[in-house]
Amino acid sequence: MLTKIFVRFTSLFVFTLFISLQVQATENTMKPFEVIQKSITKSPNDNRQYQVIRLANQLDVLLVSDPDLKNSAASVSVPVGSMNNPDSQLGLAHYLEHMLFLGSEKYPVINEYSKFMSQNGGYTNAYTAQESTVYGFEVNDSAFPEALNRLGDVMRAPLLDEKYAEKERHTVNAEHKTYFDNDMRKLYALQRYSLNPEHPIARFSTGDLTTLIDKPGSKLQHELELFFQQNYSANTMKVALTSPRTIEELQDVAVRYLTQIPNRNVEKPLIIAPLVTNQQLALEVQMKPTADLKLLQVNFLVPSVKDEYMYQPGGYISRLLGSDHKGGLSDYLQKQGLAESVMAGFSAAYSDQYSQFNLTFKLTKKGLSDQDKVIASLFAYINLIKEQGINELQYSEQKKSLDNYFKFLPKSAGFNYVMSLSASMQTYPLQDLLYSSFRLDAFNGKFIGELLGYLTPENSRIFLMSPDAIVNKNIPFYKGQYSQAKIAKERLSKWLIDAKKIQPEMTLPISNAWLPEDLSLVKDEKSADKAIQLVNQSGLSVWYKQSQLGEPKGSYKLQLNNNLTDQSPKARMQMNLLLNILQQQLAELNFMTQEAGLGFSISSNNGLLITTNGYSDKQNKLLLTLLNHIASMKIDEQSLRLAKQDLTRRLNNKSKSKAMDLGLDGFRQIIRQPAWSDATLLAQIDTINTDDLDRLIKDIFAKSSVRLLALGNFSTLDIMQLTAQLKVTIKIQPNEFYKIKRLNADPEQGALNYVRNSVLEDDALVSIYLAKNQDPTSLAKAELLNKLLKPAFYDQIRTQEQLTYSPFTASFPVNDSVAFGLFTQSPTVGSAALYERFQAFLENFNKSLMEIKESDFEEIKKAHIANYLAKPSNLAGEFSYLSNEWLSNKDEIDTKQDHVALLESITLQQVQQYYSDLFFDKTQAQQIIVQVKGTKFSADKALTLQPEISITDIDKQPK
Repeated sequence: MLTKIFVRFTSLFVFTLFISLQVQATENTMKPFEVIQKSITKSPNDNRQYQVIRLANQLDVLLVSDPDLKNSAASVSVPVGSMNNPDSQLGLAHYLEHMLFLGSEKYPVINEYSKFMSQNGGYTNAYTAQESTVYGFEVNDSAFPEALNRLGDVMRAPLLDEKYAEKERHTVNAEHKTYFDNDMRKLYALQRYSLNPEHPIARFSTGDLTTLIDKPGSKLQHELELFFQQNYSANTMKVALTSPRTIEELQDVAVRYLTQIPNRNVEKPLIIAPLVTNQQLALEVQMKPTADLKLLQVNFLVPSVKDEYMYQPGGYISRLLGSDHKGGLSDYLQKQGLAESVMAGFSAAYSDQYSQFNLTFKLTKKGLSDQDKVIASLFAYINLIKEQGINELQYSEQKKSLDNYFKFLPKSAGFNYVMSLSASMQTYPLQDLLYSSFRLDAFNGKFIGELLGYLTPENSRIFLMSPDAIVNKNIPFYKGQYSQAKIAKERLSKWLIDAKKIQPEMTLPISNAWLPEDLSLVKDEKSADKAIQLVNQSGLSVWYKQSQLGEPKGSYKLQLNNNLTDQSPKARMQMNLLLNILQQQLAELNFMTQEAGLGFSISSNNGLLITTNGYSDKQNKLLLTLLNHIASMKIDEQSLRLAKQDLTRRLNNKSKSKAMDLGLDGFRQIIRQPAWSDATLLAQIDTINTDDLDRLIKDIFAKSSVRLLALGNFSTLDIMQLTAQLKVTIKIQPNEFYKIKRLNADPEQGALNYVRNSVLEDDALVSIYLAKNQDPTSLAKAELLNKLLKPAFYDQIRTQEQLTYSPFTASFPVNDSVAFGLFTQSPTVGSAALYERFQAFLENFNKSLMEIKESDFEEIKKAHIANYLAKPSNLAGEFSYLSNEWLSNKDEIDTKQDHVALLESITLQQVQQYYSDLFFDKTQAQQIIVQVKGTKFSADKALTLQPEISITDIDKQPK
């Protein structure tokens, strides 16, 4: 306005001068931004630049400049969430999160926001927590300014158009129904419901069709608009941006596109009611799960130590409680046959007022019948820490672990990074945003002792999840029942009496011998640019590639390659039992190595696969330690009995999994050869004895060929020395390397149609087209097709038709061919109706695909290739492609550049033809259907196709 006045009255010199002075004064007092944090504490491994600015609208923006990035990302957090829902519209914060992106003033077209991100090599998402709502996107950097403008416009002037209300109410409802019978969601709900009823956390939070609706005195649309106006303000929001742009360039885009967000000068909502009163302490809640689960949780709410993060008192205590060392709480309970595992967690910022300890015990049958001994054992160990565990030794172990981890903190990037940063800005000082979880300034026994003082029976909250639970109430808004009662004082006292008897059998952890000592970097130029095969002999293959990230870390994958687990269903279950027992036997080693910055896993993949990762210093020793343990392991009857119980429970619980999980599992059963049904596998468990497992171990070491992949900070000498030691331990067989057989497409058979039943409500549909063509360009064409099809499928199935919360598509290799799948789970319609909508979508999208402009396709292809070529930010990202190719037993594993060349060569016409061949030419692909029939649509007929092979027994499927 001042500029217009200045132009209008240019002929009036005096007035003009006056106005000019006014403009100058305004500019002096209204700077576009100010720097409020020039830098933040970061890992020595982090070469990015950080700066925090405050815009003229009082919006704090964290700028992260990383020239290695190809993409840019942004996130905004708002310090309101489900706890701020009005009682009249439970779920409103979550509903607003959905409604915000259905058009804004500058960009009014529905779903244009997410479509723009997808077309530019990115994506968008959001979540609503109890105290905050967080939004974010990632996109190719060339589209970053417009993407940020779109985000700013959404936060400035969302349309919140009432004509989309019904659709989004159903979408929110579908999201809730996805977890309606999820046992862990129900447990989390009960943990909140059992808190002080005067506190807003003790309410239903997600929202559904019964809560998000017009009521007397509360119109949903009015409440929605009011909630936005009262809570979404620049002065309480926090934004994080990451980009390859310089700090100065980020300052410019932040000012240009985020200053538009209005500052309503709101204050963060203050909740006065206490989270708990004495009525909610010494409380037991029992819940009967849908699955066969035996979990005991003991929670302690303590005064918040969020502001004492520099002393990490909660982490100090939870580290000791969760340790798997000999003589620890977990070790004691396992040896007593009471628990399979113990997990200890600590949340410093559980709420503004409280922090929380959470102990989770995975009980055995014996533990379920003697829960009080499990709880007494916990208090025995708490008392041991009080008496002997508050000392400099345990502090130094904690500090060494945290210091080492922060020194070489893996770089995160993109969407997940900005989401975590903007959320943390609401909680921690800007200087310590990255450092708060690792900062440990000094030993403070006083804080630790004070915190331990709250871990008493009188302050405990007990949650039992068991098929034998005593229940008498329905869980509000969920399927299931529970009970709630105060714990008798006599029981509380007995825990402490029994704890005194147990305590002498427990000990504290000793020094960790796995902490790294040599953090120097190895230089081996031979493997700097491309993976090389150091050994290629009959029965022995060794691949090696150095990292380009300059970290003293690496990873080994050792495969004892054989076909032992594919000989029979009994053989497969023998391997599963062996892996289960190994997990228990190696629990202490797993804890110690994780604390030292190392990690390992043991699984079944074309034989036995051992993976190690982390600091390279002691990885050779770790891999050989694992190998020698397996070779010499002893299995007793109790270990086998507990493993059988666990495996039986897991297989029985499959039918109680989410419908989509069942559908994906069904596809894996069809595609893998040979495959056996869960019932067949279950029947083998009781036939297996310790002698069977002893023979399996001997066979693994006597009948395997060996494949080794070494990635990272290792020298050629390191690897060849390791290879020589492997030859001593393993009787390497000069066999051709075994590879799991997978189904090949046979379109002449017709569709394969597998129907599975679920005890939960929803139906699910997995519709996969397995191509017959083995053209090497097929995977590249399928990837580019998916970039075009995925957002359209999501928009049609979720937004337009409200059939489901989470539809998705995917392309992936199978043998030397390609599969393309459409997937969803629905609370709204059954599997046959879903199939009709899938087919209608494919017909309509065929027309849309033919209308895509060549220039738009090239932009999408360019964005996809840019993501492929983006410099990885950590070792996992650097080596994921190599690892996947190696696991697929490829002759050449370093082929990313070859694949990029194929992507670059693909034309729009080729993708259009590929689409037509894959979905409409029945000679080119075989359709694989997995239907999951839930209870809600059990009366509906399952889908049938012509022609088809109906699969009712996975043991008898076509080979």
